[in-house]
Amino acid sequence: MKTTEVTTRYGRIGRLADQAAAGAYLFAEHTIEPGQATPFRIHPRDHRTFVVIQGRVRLETARDRGTESAIYEYLDGWHALPGCVYRIANPDGEPAILIEAGSVLGETEEATGPAFPDAVARPCPDVSDYTVDKPWGSEVWYTQNLPDLPYALKRIRMTEGHQSSLQSHEQKLETNYVIEGAATVLSGAMAPADLTAVIDVGSLTTTVHGPRSGWTNPPGELHRVIARTDYTSIEISTPELDDVIRWQDDAGRGHGRIDAEHAGGRS
Repeated sequence: MKTTEVTTRYGRIGRLADQAAAGAYLFAEHTIEPGQATPFRIHPRDHRTFVVIQGRVRLETARDRGTESAIYEYLDGWHALPGCVYRIANPDGEPAILIEAGSVLGETEEATGPAFPDAVARPCPDVSDYTVDKPWGSEVWYTQNLPDLPYALKRIRMTEGHQSSLQSHEQKLETNYVIEGAATVLSGAMAPADLTAVIDVGSLTTTVHGPRSGWTNPPGELHRVIARTDYTSIEISTPELDDVIRWQDDAGRGHGRIDAEHAGGRS
């Protein structure tokens, strides 16, 4: 299995240069070749979430009697719980690609042998389909069904011609990775202390991101995403999902959680 950790101006996506910094998380891309099967063991202190972004994979988990398997396709995924052992296989004739995201309190280890030695018989629950409606598209909060995680993972879909609010976060650290389409990202300046300040959007740095590229926004950085086409991204962040200061917003939304956007949410 080939593993890639994409880089941004803040270092490797997810595993930031300062490992001692609160809120560090793992974000990696794995390519599984046809016919390949790789076993892993999750550290007892960690949670991980996997999402397929190309092809499909077969997940095999250890149970009290033998193994169980399930097929996951594009944008499907599962949670790997602390201490569990599992195996990811590619049953098809083309490479499969998936994202691994999660906490980095310990280390994921490759488990030796095909019989899941010393396996913890724990299921791998599917990701949540909790959906949040947005004026520009929608979000699916993949980790909504596991409380008290040290990270959050979501799928973001924005339609062409729309843009997010110009925003910042007091605590939240986030990384976005484009799966489909293209987006323009405005960033590069820290938010002022005065919440009534007028922001000169033209002074921000502009970057363009297509499939398989991404960016990271640390706490306090001003940023906005503009959909050049319909686009889909995967975002991992620290868990403060309602920590949003909106400096400009096309729909006139205020700061923080917008309850109406969660009216159709499900998990």
